[in-house]
Formats: sequence, C-alpha cells, structure tokens
Amino acid sequence: MDNIGIGNQILLLRKRNGFTQEELATKLEISAQAISKWENGHTLPETAVLPQLARLLNTSIDSILMPIVIKEGAIIPFGKHKWRVLKTDGNSALVITESVIETRPYHEEFVQITWEHCDLRKYLNTQFYESFDPTDRVRILETRLTDCDNHWYGTKWGNPTVDKIFLLSINEVLEYFGDSGDLRKNKRWHYKSMESNELVISDEEHWDWGQCINDQYNDTRKALYHKVYNAGWDAKCWWLRSPGIHVRHTTPIVGKIGELFVCGSDVYDIEIGVRPALWLSI
Repeated sequence: MDNIGIGNQILLLRKRNGFTQEELATKLEISAQAISKWENGHTLPETAVLPQLARLLNTSIDSILMPIVIKEGAIIPFGKHKWRVLKTDGNSALVITESVIETRPYHEEFVQITWEHCDLRKYLNTQFYESFDPTDRVRILETRLTDCDNHWYGTKWGNPTVDKIFLLSINEVLEYFGDSGDLRKNKRWHYKSMESNELVISDEEHWDWGQCINDQYNDTRKALYHKVYNAGWDAKCWWLRSPGIHVRHTTPIVGKIGELFVCGSDVYDIEIGVRPALWLSI
C-alpha cells in the first residue's frame, strides 16, 4: 500500500468532513499526533480503527486504503456515474460523464435561446445537482462560464453564467478531446445526402451544407448510451452549450460517430443526449 497516497486521502476526507486533527483524534480516542503521522505517510491506521474512521469520514475502508489516482484521462466514480477527468488544477478537476446519462431537450420550446436561459441548464443545476448526496454536493465547485461566439456562423453566445453543473462548449471539446484545426481553417463536412452515411468535404457549391468537423478525433468524442429496454449500449449524439447556426434555436452537438456539428440541432430535440460536466474538489 502507498502510505503517502493513503495519507493524502485521509487528509482530504478529514477536511471535506470539517474535522481538525484534534477533533478526529478525540472521536477515535487516539492522539492528534497519530492522525498527523497517517497524513504524512509515516504510519497507517491500525486495522481495528478503520471501520470507525470510514464511518466518520463518510466513506468506505476501500476508498481509504485504495485511493483513486485522479489524473487527466482517468475514469473515476462520483455519485451514480463514472466520470472522465479532462483537466486537473491543484485540488480540483474538470470531469465529464464517460457516457451519455440520459436524453433530454436543450429547451422545451422551439425558440431562440442561449445557455443562460435554457431549460437544460436549469435542470442540471437543480434536479440533477440535488440527486447527489450532501457529502458529494460539497465537492462540486461553482464555475463561472464564459464562452465565444460560433466562429462559423457568427452567432453570439450570450452572458456569462455561474453554474455547478454545465455542458462543454465547442472550444472545450476541441481543447480536451483533440483539435485538428479544422474549425480555424473553416474545413467543413456534410453528409452526401439525407439517406447517406457518407461524409464529404463541402465545396463552394455546397457551402451551406457544411455542418460538421470530421477528423481523426471522432473516436475520442464519441459517447455511448445505455438503452434500458434492451440492456444494450449504442452511440448517441450529445449537447454542447455553444450557440448554433445563424439564429439561436439550434445548439451544437457531437454526433454518433464523434463528428462535431457546429451548425447544431434543434433545441427541442428529445433524442439528443446529455453529458454533464463539473469542477470537482479532489
């Protein structure tokens, strides 16, 4: 066992649960010096004290003795879902659900709408946030979100927001899942026809058809969704928070093969999936 890793885990859990070393030591009927030695990696808790320690820290013995290493690219459990670590910054990490967790419209009405006022933002920061237990909720950090306009269509994003739970933007998808430069180069792809599954590069004649980025990073952007009724998994499109084409009744999505639809899908589409993102205290 890694004494340093276990010590850091005990330190994190103690602070998260609001104990000083002295307070935790009193409840365990041991010395504060013993707690200090655990957290510095000099010694490990005795087997007999582990069940009570786990109860006080609102965790399991396994999570104390086998702490999860949180690094970029890691998949970690949190709440009821598995999350992919996109970025770490000191004692916090940006994470996104590894799979699509549900399908839900960006907004219930077919109107011009931005992230600031959409129904999906409200849902994520109320019902979804409240689905976490209290000890997990305190780990979810408030994040001030700013964004940029849609570069292809010149659509304005709207006002900054402060959220607990959010969706990624186009720029964040490019930053964390891979950027071929096609957005900057204005290299667009479209499906050959409504019936075709073949993507082709848009030329001047078909410039208005240019809808998506189709590159070597498709597989990293592709997400799966668990279909309850047949207990299987299938690829699913997922929402972003950036504005779509021309008017704001569309919002960009990541397609089933991982293509990035900068033009967007109608905001009231009930078949598009949700991959929440958040900054997590670690």
